[in-house]
Amino acid sequence: MTWREQLFLTAVALLVVLVLALIPAGSHGARERGQASPVAWDTVRDDPQATMDLSWMGIIAHLSGKEGSWIERNLEQKFNLNIEPTFLDWNGFRQRRPLMLCGGDIPDVMWDGDPLGVRANLRNGFIMELPFEVILEHAPTYVAYLNRFGREAWLYSHYQGKNYGLPTFSAGANRPRISCWREDWLQNVGIEKVPETVDEMHEALHRFRHNDPDENGKQDTYGWSPDIWHWSLAFVEIFAAYDTLAFDFIERDGKVVWGGILPEAKESLTTLRKWYDEGLLDPDFPLNSREAGRGFENSKTGYTHPVDQPFFYDLEMATSLASKVIAYAPKGQLVPGPPLRNAQGKRRGRTWGGAAHVLQFGRHLEQQPEKVIRVLRMMEAIATNEELYLQARFAEQGTHWHYTPEKGRESLPPYDEDQRLSGAELLTSSIFFFPSTIDPIYDDKYNSQADTTWHETNRKHAWAMKNVLGKSDVVPSASRYLGDLRLWQMTVYVEMIVGERPLSEFDAFIGEWNERGGEILTAEANEMYSQMRDIYTRVGATEDAQ
Repeated sequence: MTWREQLFLTAVALLVVLVLALIPAGSHGARERGQASPVAWDTVRDDPQATMDLSWMGIIAHLSGKEGSWIERNLEQKFNLNIEPTFLDWNGFRQRRPLMLCGGDIPDVMWDGDPLGVRANLRNGFIMELPFEVILEHAPTYVAYLNRFGREAWLYSHYQGKNYGLPTFSAGANRPRISCWREDWLQNVGIEKVPETVDEMHEALHRFRHNDPDENGKQDTYGWSPDIWHWSLAFVEIFAAYDTLAFDFIERDGKVVWGGILPEAKESLTTLRKWYDEGLLDPDFPLNSREAGRGFENSKTGYTHPVDQPFFYDLEMATSLASKVIAYAPKGQLVPGPPLRNAQGKRRGRTWGGAAHVLQFGRHLEQQPEKVIRVLRMMEAIATNEELYLQARFAEQGTHWHYTPEKGRESLPPYDEDQRLSGAELLTSSIFFFPSTIDPIYDDKYNSQADTTWHETNRKHAWAMKNVLGKSDVVPSASRYLGDLRLWQMTVYVEMIVGERPLSEFDAFIGEWNERGGEILTAEANEMYSQMRDIYTRVGATEDAQ
């Protein structure tokens, strides 16, 4: 299968994901957007002593989740709830959930990962409006954390001047993603420190190709096999070093622009084309994208991206990257690669940012708005109480886990080994019920000292670059243009890097990018950027997120 065929299959998969987003709006959905909310929120009262039934379709990735977990029972007891959870994997989310919603099986609370999903649910009349003022009244501490760590998420739940859900955030996601080098290879080819600039990276990759870094007497190694299976990973460390993000909206002189059509993007492509011509990149990288990390594990390449958590380097963990490398190369050693420095000497690395997702409320709750109030109060209580936060995230300290400064938070037997218990009894990946993480306040406190130092050394907040809108999907025409445009851009980029298309056509690429919908998206992005400031004023988000 050629790399073009792989990109085509990716496009087909993307089309499946977006099908629901393109369904024409029902009459009730269009009618509601033009009217005020039917809920008189100032008259809504929630009696905390009344038991409340609540159906909950949370974040995906809980394959072993089952109703009645310890975390669920604890929340039910503390907030007088009977929760009926629905657990879906990724395939279930893409295929089963649309059928459920279209069939009228709409949960009280449901998660969506992208603004496009929220818009689709709105167009089809599945979800209700939730005014900013209601969230501010019942969850002020939660909102303060959201404004501090992921304020762009307010755009994800926003449409045509109204809000349609509770945005979520992940404070730890504000750190940049970083890379990994074979430290033993660097030493074998005479390089004493981790490369910090594009030029130093070029020298290291050149020696990995030509100076026999694995010392087997053969020229059978390459510097790097770039990962292009997802646009957010494609050559991102090089683009960032040239001060752009090629597949994101960024800010330039007060205007929103697409990073992939800037002169800095052409500079990046020129560098990558040079490296490919010199044989420093695995020539099969367009075909092996989803297996890009395999070449690093098997000592075919000496650099990979991203590798941005300490556990990847833990030799005591059998499934860690370090363990996989030494299984093939017993002398293999890994070292983190912080973001490269730009021309001004500042490290620059892409991050998703702290803005995460959206919890939406079924439209039928317009007749039971007290359920919305109960959920908001629960979120506020978790955000303001350390013990409750830890219980909602990790279950009970002393029974299910404990903390030591050396190891941080660790699961206790039998929950450390029995995955059935971890999923059914604990639901350890507890962002299912509380899908926001307050890392610098609580989570960092329960990390090991070594992990905290590792992140502060290799992934400083100040190095991060992110999409100025959080996610490009927030612009109104994203469902019509964005997916195809990114896929086409990736195709053009790969063709330029491997020499199938001359770099002299970059200006023509810009023109076609605009004609294919880019000009429309950029205009809408600038309008959204203006609206963003108004939203921040309404919700009190006056400080930059960390």
